[in-house]
Amino acid sequence: MAPRRRSVPDVSIGAVRAAFWFGLLFLIVPLAILVAVSFHPGRFMTFPPQGFSMRWYGTLFSSAQWMGAIQTSLVVGVASAALSTSIALVLALTLDRWNIRFGEAFRRLGMLPLFVPPVIMGVAFVAFFHQLGLAGRPIAVILAHGIFNAPFPLVLITSGLAKVHRELEESAMNLGARPGAVLRTVTLPLIRADVFAGVLFAFILSLNEYIVAFLVAGFTVVTLPIEIFSSLRYSYSPVIAAASVLFIVGTGLLVWAADRAAGGLWD
Repeated sequence: MAPRRRSVPDVSIGAVRAAFWFGLLFLIVPLAILVAVSFHPGRFMTFPPQGFSMRWYGTLFSSAQWMGAIQTSLVVGVASAALSTSIALVLALTLDRWNIRFGEAFRRLGMLPLFVPPVIMGVAFVAFFHQLGLAGRPIAVILAHGIFNAPFPLVLITSGLAKVHRELEESAMNLGARPGAVLRTVTLPLIRADVFAGVLFAFILSLNEYIVAFLVAGFTVVTLPIEIFSSLRYSYSPVIAAASVLFIVGTGLLVWAADRAAGGLWD
């Protein structure tokens, strides 16, 4: 006789639903307030807004300072995402395909930035780049973000390689394909969705990162998060809210477009 399934009490279901809606509201309400404040016509962030105006969005797009910060964030994000994914891809392929000595130690070393506080990593990068004469330069921020965010694509690519059947690669080699051709025509196409997800993840993390970028470059390389935090030190202008809203909308559109593209990669 099959055991009877225990039904979930209605009280438990109600509690889970209440917790879900509370958590959702806790996330949405501050964002809704931020959006409302960005349309306030006055000089300071005020809620509820006393009117409706696109003034601060115009100020944002006409400001060389803000647009420069956005451009810097995009350049650093793209370059560091490419670096993070390249590091992760090489490390994941090496550890998955070859039984090298101290392989597990190298894997843990690749995951180390996940367990070290960003401020500690930032201080280490400052000392390192100062010795190389790169402190305060954009390349230092790109390298720092590339190394700091590498564990995320490493996890994704390692997971993708674990799902690749070795028989496919062996069949290609039996047909005369060299290891490089097997990698290019068999392995990489099979993990392209994981590589793409790793690039996207590293790019978004770079856009949001503040501590490492500030410690490495200070005010000489100004990304959007640095500009937002710096502006908050001196004023509460609604242009800060407008920049934040633009940042959130841009990230959301990027994730949506990537999700659509990733659907085609997985099909």
